[in-house]
Amino acid sequence: MLKKLDKTMYSEWVIRNSLYWMSAVTRWKLDEDNEHWLISFEPFNDEIEFEFERLLNDYKLREKLQAHTGQVRASIIDNVLRSIDSRLSQ
Repeated sequence: MLKKLDKTMYSEWVIRNSLYWMSAVTRWKLDEDNEHWLISFEPFNDEIEFEFERLLNDYKLREKLQAHTGQVRASIIDNVLRSIDSRLSQ
C-alpha cells in the first residue's frame, strides 16, 4: 500500500514522528517527490491506516502547540538557567 501525503499538509517532523511509532505496528518505507511524502506499509489494513491517521493528527497538533508556546517555553528555560547560574555564583 502506498500512501501519498501532500507536503504542504504535513511537515517532515510530523511524518517522521508518526512513522517512528508505526514501527511497532508494521514495516514502512518513506520516500518523497517534490510535492508529496510517499509512504508504503507492509502489511496494510484498516487498523494500520487508522493508527497512522491518529498519529498524524496527534503530531500535527503537537507541532501547532509547539509553535504557539515556543517563546514562552524559551523564556521559562532562560529564567531557570539564569536562576541556577545566579545560585552557583554566590
